Amino acid sequence: MMEKPKLRGADVVTSVILIAFGGWVLWQAFHMPMKDSFGGVMNVWYVSPALLPIIIGAGIIALAASILVHALKEGGAAALREMLRGTGRRGAEGAIRFAAILVPLFSLVFMNLQRIDFFLCVMLYLYFTIAVFYLDDRRVLRRTLVFYSAEMLLLLLLFLLGLDARLNALFRYSVDVLALVLFIALVVFVRIQAGREPVRRRMLRHAMVMSVAAPLVLVPVFRFLLRVPLPTEGGIVNLMSLLVYTLRHLGG
Repeated sequence: MMEKPKLRGADVVTSVILIAFGGWVLWQAFHMPMKDSFGGVMNVWYVSPALLPIIIGAGIIALAASILVHALKEGGAAALREMLRGTGRRGAEGAIRFAAILVPLFSLVFMNLQRIDFFLCVMLYLYFTIAVFYLDDRRVLRRTLVFYSAEMLLLLLLFLLGLDARLNALFRYSVDVLALVLFIALVVFVRIQAGREPVRRRMLRHAMVMSVAAPLVLVPVFRFLLRVPLPTEGGIVNLMSLLVYTLRHLGG
């Protein structure tokens, strides 16, 4: 496990990167129309397509800022200066942690959100990110990053070759099913790597709960309460829609 001072120094770098990314998300979101007229009807701001990325970008900045403040209070600046003087193993470790942030983030934003069910996208991203950083084990981080990168490479090849369209032509939710299989494989892999220690098993259960709870709240709020279309509404989101409308019909 990384020593606490070094961890605070890494938190400084991570938080700055996430703040910059959140700023970029907000910059892109503010290029979207907040209000517009369709067929003579003026849409209100809370159904704007910019609302979801604005909330995500603001949330990333807020959470990253809290990490940055905490890291600086705990001596993160001095630890970062010390880390920058070092080379070799410490530099390699920093590169691995950096890749563990960028690979899932870029996969989510630039590849998966437009092609895979929103619920599954968020769940897959959150489980990897929460599990590996919560465990804070270099070996688990390194091996899980390789495994997750291989899964994302498989999806990338699928999309580049156009096989996703062919699979979905055979069954509408084929790619969603594949994403669910990849998620289950990731959960099993991390569980094996983490070992049998009760503390680690409990940490992984927490990671699972948070990974499922986040989209379980986001999807109903945006899709059914605010009526904001999600990037991709696949198997899970459509199943939730069917359940909601069925309950409304029975209740009406």
